[in-house]
Amino acid sequence: MNSTRLNDVNDAASIALEQATAAANQTTFAVGGLLVDNRTGEVIYAIHNNVIKLLSNNTPFTFDPTAHGERQLTYWYYENKARLDLPEPSQLTVITSLDPCVMCTGALLTAGFNVGVVAIDTYAGINCAQDFKFNTLPSSLRPQAQAAFGYYASGPSHPPTLTRPYVGGSNVAFNDGVLSPANLMNCGAIFNQSVNTVRTASNSAGLEPGQMQDPARLPDTSPIISAYRNVYSKAFTIKVDNPRLPDQKILDELWAVLNATSQARNAVAFIDPFGNLALCMADTFNVSPVHTAFMNVTQSYAQTRWQLMNEYASGTETDNPALYLTHPKYGTFVFLFAPDPYDSTTIMTLGAYGSTMEGAIPNMFPANLQFYYPPREGGSFSELVSVVNELPPFYTQSVNLSMMQVPGAISNPCQC
Repeated sequence: MNSTRLNDVNDAASIALEQATAAANQTTFAVGGLLVDNRTGEVIYAIHNNVIKLLSNNTPFTFDPTAHGERQLTYWYYENKARLDLPEPSQLTVITSLDPCVMCTGALLTAGFNVGVVAIDTYAGINCAQDFKFNTLPSSLRPQAQAAFGYYASGPSHPPTLTRPYVGGSNVAFNDGVLSPANLMNCGAIFNQSVNTVRTASNSAGLEPGQMQDPARLPDTSPIISAYRNVYSKAFTIKVDNPRLPDQKILDELWAVLNATSQARNAVAFIDPFGNLALCMADTFNVSPVHTAFMNVTQSYAQTRWQLMNEYASGTETDNPALYLTHPKYGTFVFLFAPDPYDSTTIMTLGAYGSTMEGAIPNMFPANLQFYYPPREGGSFSELVSVVNELPPFYTQSVNLSMMQVPGAISNPCQC
């Protein structure tokens, strides 16, 4: 636990910038953040983006598409809340070098943190329009964001484009402070220098299916098979004819996983390009309110793949994982229930999907984001589509996020 105590918002911005610089040196998205106790100004924890980490051969490779600074701070908080007797989220502020993306916004709103922002992201940031209206969120979540988020004042500056007043909630730490124009400029500039290169690297991290081999043909003793079965015991044992056409076997497994998991409301499967069910996981809300099924699946697939790639890079792996495991854009994610359109965890999930793709998706139809049943607890699928259409430009233009019902699926579940 860090014992640093901040004097003002510039101290906080400087730490966020230091973290962003460390991220840039790691060849990942140059964003950093810190968790601050509002009452004392103490830095509880600081971290930077870890989407991409170097393999043992010094090659940059996607480690976890969800490992943005704010999301990591949220997970860290729940992992350590009891042990460190941490204050409630409403008494803390996550201060970030860059306006949070959709995923991080959903996580922060779900947890209930205050959020202090240095630089703006006009492409993927939740306040991309810079008007503090948060029209990128469902209308039901906008008042919560307006109360929790704050964009620090800066200036005076020449040119005056770096001068701005504070806009935001009254409980954000250091909301009466003023950023130096240099901190504001540098937090934005370092991210802009990294974003396109990292986004391209993340989206292209994997061979096309035609260059690969089916992992289901590997023996059970293969390190690849063993690694994924340590996460999901049936990995690569269930197969469909077409990876974009999930069938009854996938539906049955989603129900089985959901029913076996306490407190879970949903389950998500990932089918690889060969039609293998690689992972099937449910929400783990007993861990935290932000551990949703999709987060569990996309994190587990990427981190396990990175670990295997890392072992192969150091010469200890006999089966080259690059020939068997590829970017999830070539597979299919399948929800048991479509996400509820007005839930903050849905915003997190949609954003995490965008971060997993980090760009264009091949073979748009059938979509590689599907569901068997409409939202379980509120709203309709058409309302979910409207929510998707209001997301920042990165999600609607670069990723072109879209979701569809599994072809032939019925509208009403029979096992609720």
